[in-house]
Order: sequence, then C-alpha cells, then structure tokens
Amino acid sequence: MPYVEAALGLIALVTIAVLLPTSRPEEEPAAYASCPDVRRFGTVLAAGALSATRAFTGYTYIVTFLGNVSGFPPNTVSVLFVVFGVACLAGVSLTGAFLDRFPQSALATAVVTQAVGMLGLYAFGAHQVAAVVFLMLMGGALGPVFMTTQNAMLYCAPGRTDIALTANSGAYNAGIAAGAALGGLVLSLADVRGTFLAGGLLTVGSCAVLLGGQLLCGGPSSRTLNTSMRDADRRE
Repeated sequence: MPYVEAALGLIALVTIAVLLPTSRPEEEPAAYASCPDVRRFGTVLAAGALSATRAFTGYTYIVTFLGNVSGFPPNTVSVLFVVFGVACLAGVSLTGAFLDRFPQSALATAVVTQAVGMLGLYAFGAHQVAAVVFLMLMGGALGPVFMTTQNAMLYCAPGRTDIALTANSGAYNAGIAAGAALGGLVLSLADVRGTFLAGGLLTVGSCAVLLGGQLLCGGPSSRTLNTSMRDADRRE
C-alpha cells in the first residue's frame, strides 16, 4: 500500500509540474480583483469564518447527536453520512449553476440555509424524519459557503487575489478549529443539542455580518459584479 500511495503522489507531482503555468502569478489575468472593495472583503472574510465556526460547533459532534438525540443506530448513522455528502455535492452543483449570475444572493442563501439546518436539528432533531431533512440542509450548505466566499474574493480582494484566497482559506480553517473548541465547551456545560443551538446562533451572526456589510458600505450589486466579471473575461 505505501508503494501505491507513493506512485500516486509521483503521478500527481509530475502532472502539476507539467500543467501548472510558468508565468509569474502577478502576470495572470485574474491576479487582481475586478471590483476591489476593502469593506466587502472584510465582510465576506468574517462571514465565512463565522459560518465555519458555526458548522463545526455542531458537526464535530454529529455522531453523538444522531445517536443520542435522534436515536439512530450506528449502521444508520454511517448511511446518513453518505446522505450528508450527497447533499453537499448537490448544494455545490446547484450553487455553481447560479454563482456567476447571483454571487451575493448565492452567499446569503448558503448562510441562511446553514442557519435553518442547525436550528432545525436543535429544535426537531429528536424526530428522525425531521433530523434527516435538516441534516441534508446542513450538508447542502456546508460546501457552498466556502465556495461562494472564495468566489467573492476574485472580485472584491483589495490586493492580489491569490493572497485573498489564501486569507479566506485560513480564516475558514481557523473557524473550523474554533467551532470544534466551542462545541466542546458547550458540550461540557450542556448537552449535545446545545452545540447545534450555539452553531445556529453563530450562523445568524453571519447573516447579520452580511446584512450589516451591505447597509454600511452599499456593496456592489450583482449586476455590477457580473459586469465586472464579463469585463475581466474580455481582458483575458
């Protein structure tokens, strides 16, 4: 098995070496955002980090929740993880179809769906059918949140887009770690249902950050963003 993994790693290394562009990153057409906005950048960064914290406050302990609260046997929990993954894939696919046309709406929809899934599990997780429905909503939003924030970096980054994408990835991963730690703290003070309540409330906080960012800085409309993207495509 180690030899197989080493061989696959070598194939990946050769593929990267052959296919990666040789030009300097700052010379690429997408090196700089088409609609730079420092406030919008900060808003998206904060919303993404909060959403990651939210998701993993509860998701870290989802096995315990599905077993103790929803009453699913271990074998069924394994199947539900497959359902969760399929929902995540469906959410990414659906978001991808509309992301270029409605970039801001896609982000807001993903965050709101997260909130509904988390709070729904907290309120109705003891009912198995409802638990499956809200688990699918949670899964359907998990991938799109990161996907939409990464996409936003391509047109609102105040500097180089590769740096902005890295910052967003770092903030999201910091949110994952913070969520797991917060969930552990909640779990020590309450029960596993409390982790989903805390996560849901954090997601509501993400919604408030997005709304506040829109009200304070009058972020560019979807039409403006789309025009900027088309202009960038023409430059390429």
